[in-house]
Order: sequence, then structure tokens, then C-alpha cells
Amino acid sequence: MKPRLLLLVPTSTYRAEAFIRAAQRLPVDLSIASEAPNSLSHLHPVDLPTFDFSRPADAAARAYALSKSHPVHAVVSVDDQATLAAAVIAEALGLPHNPVDAVRAALNKFSARERMREAGLEQPEFRLVAFDAHVRTAREISYPAVIKPLSMAASRGVIRVDDASQFVDAFARVASLVEANGSRMEPMARTHLLAESYVPGWEVAIEGLVVQDRVHVAAVFDKPDPLEGPYFPETMYVTPSRLSPTALDRVLRLTEKAVRAVGLTHGPFHVEMRGDGERVVPIEVHARSIGGLCSRVVRFADGRSLEDVILADALGLLGNVPALDARAAGVWMMQSPRRGRFESMGGVAAACEVSGIEEVIVAARPGQSMEPLPEGFLYTGFIFARAETADAVEHALRTAFARLSPVIDGASEVSVRGAIPS
Repeated sequence: MKPRLLLLVPTSTYRAEAFIRAAQRLPVDLSIASEAPNSLSHLHPVDLPTFDFSRPADAAARAYALSKSHPVHAVVSVDDQATLAAAVIAEALGLPHNPVDAVRAALNKFSARERMREAGLEQPEFRLVAFDAHVRTAREISYPAVIKPLSMAASRGVIRVDDASQFVDAFARVASLVEANGSRMEPMARTHLLAESYVPGWEVAIEGLVVQDRVHVAAVFDKPDPLEGPYFPETMYVTPSRLSPTALDRVLRLTEKAVRAVGLTHGPFHVEMRGDGERVVPIEVHARSIGGLCSRVVRFADGRSLEDVILADALGLLGNVPALDARAAGVWMMQSPRRGRFESMGGVAAACEVSGIEEVIVAARPGQSMEPLPEGFLYTGFIFARAETADAVEHALRTAFARLSPVIDGASEVSVRGAIPS
């Protein structure tokens, strides 16, 4: 009898198809659970139970009932929204997974900061701020500072402030965002924000897995465009990193310490760090893989995708972690340039003609409401490149991006950020 994989797939994720396709390449029976009836039937026509991911205990009870007739051998969440439910389900079924308290910490930026500080890792000054205490806090902290929701991702709601007046205005803005979108958040995240000192310098993202208690780094991504605020829209990820050997070694060592400090013991992780000179500071630790469609960049030397490796590990079928494909690769995440309804994307054919570009994906649907950061979180599209060097990948991405123009509410938006100078 084939083992059964229970895949938790939030309806709002970009990650569904990649994980489902990877599961279909494995010798497994597949069950896919979402929090609401959804449109995944074209990918997997049967066995689509509905779990409420915001109620992990209820989800675990449903999974336990499912396992009575269809024994489950592994449970994997494809995105942040279901990682806690996956941990609770795995604990109930006695399956390998991260500890529940570690996943809770990874989902709460304040808790993760506390764990890393307790483990001796350098941290920015930080404090938890209740919604009704922000005016007093604005007078007490040093600047520049950064305000963050406790549990949102993709830089959503993250704002840099340089004085007390900016702090008060930005705090009210982020609190309103949380109040409008926080019904499924844990109680603390619905009533508090995180304030921390701004860490200057370069930023990298680290992708990897914990396999048999060993921390394996698959890729380190440079973020070539400056992320200095007031908002922090990520554009490019490029690997391999062009950090100096000394800085890269420090990043790798700190990654393992950060993952262990938060308490992750099994499966994928995504870590972000900032550095300036000798200083390197972990910013966030997530108990899931890279977001959006960006995992397409991670290709292993044996041809497997990141999702292939994650699922094989969850099922105990992985063996050794394969090496990453030797070629440099990267992705451009296209943020919405302004609020409005997406109509179309101009210049796709021209962008695809750029040497090194593998694919341009228009992710937004015609008529879809779009909004830029800090409130928005949807992408208009993704550009993927692969070449012999990281510099060549970056050049290809910038050139292709300069040829694209999303049409929002009838107006063509030509973004110049990161474009090749004429």
C-alpha cells in the first residue's frame, strides 16, 4: 500500500500547483485539505477535505478522523496560513514535524525575536506595543525604527519611521490593516505590533531544510535592490550570493543558530538577514519554504524541484539532500505599482526575448483588485532567469523588467525602479 500524504493548501496561496505536481510525481496517495471549497479539482480531482486552519485543534480532529479510513504518513503545509495546523495535526497523529511551540514562535515575530535573543543572537532593540500604547511608545524609542505586524509576510505592513510623528501615523496605519485582516490571527497579533530599531545594510534570504536534525542550506539569495524604507518591496532574489566569503560564512553559521533558537527541527525553513560591515542580524525565521512562485528558482543538480525535496523528506524518502544546480538563477517579483484593477501586462513577448530569461508569468487576473505595499501583498507577475553568473542573471532580470508595463485601470504603468539605465 502506498503511503498517504496530507497536503494543507490555503486557497489564497501561490504555492498550490507546485506542491501538488510534486506530490503527483511521488509514489503516494494524496489528500489535499483547504480551509474552504476551492478550485483545485483540476489539479487533483478527488479527496479534497475542508479544514479550518485557524482552528488547529479542529483541523487535527478532522485529520484524525480521516486517518481512520486513510492512514496518513506525512503532513505538509505549503504556506504560513496552515503551518500551525500542520504541526498540531502531526502531533496528534504521531508524525515527524516541528514542535507546535516552535511553529507558533516562527509565526509571531516578537516571539521569534525573544527566542533568538535568549539564544545569544544579536538582535535590534525591540518591543511589543499594544494598540493603545503607541503614542507613549513613540516618545520612548530611538530612531530610525521599523513597525511590523506580528504575523503578516511579504513585507506587508512593514514601515520604517524616522521620528515620533511618523511613528504615530504609521502605527495607526498598520493597526488598521491588522484590524481589517486579522480575524484569523492569534489574539496577541490582533492587538499588538512589533517596534524595532532599523538595521541598515544588505539583505539576504536563506532557503533550506532541517533533515535528521541537521540544518541544510540549499540557497542564499541576494536582494540587490536597496531595502531602506519607508516600505520594503522586495524585487529581486539572485543566487548564488555575491557576499564576501567571510560574510557568507557568517550568514551560514547564523542561519543554523537562528533555526535552532526558534526551535525548528524538521522540514523547510526560510530565513532573512541583514548585514553591515561585521554586523549580521537575523530578521525573520519561517517554518516554511520561500513564498510566491519563487521556488521555481531553486533547482537541484539531480533535476528535482524544491517541492520534490520537501515532500520526499516529509515521507522519509529523501536520503541525502541533493546539491543545488550550479547555474546562477533569480526571480523578479513584480509588485503592483498602484491601487486599482489589473487589466493586462504589456511587453511580455519582448521581455521573454532577453537572453537568460526562462519565463515571464503574469500572476494577476484581469479585473483583480491590486494594491501596493504596505497594505497590498499580491504580485502582478514573476520573471525568472538563469545564466552562468549571478551578475548575468541580475542584468537579465533588470532588462526584462524594463520592458514590461502592467495596465491598471486603463493606465499603463512603466516602473523604473531597478531598470537598466538608458
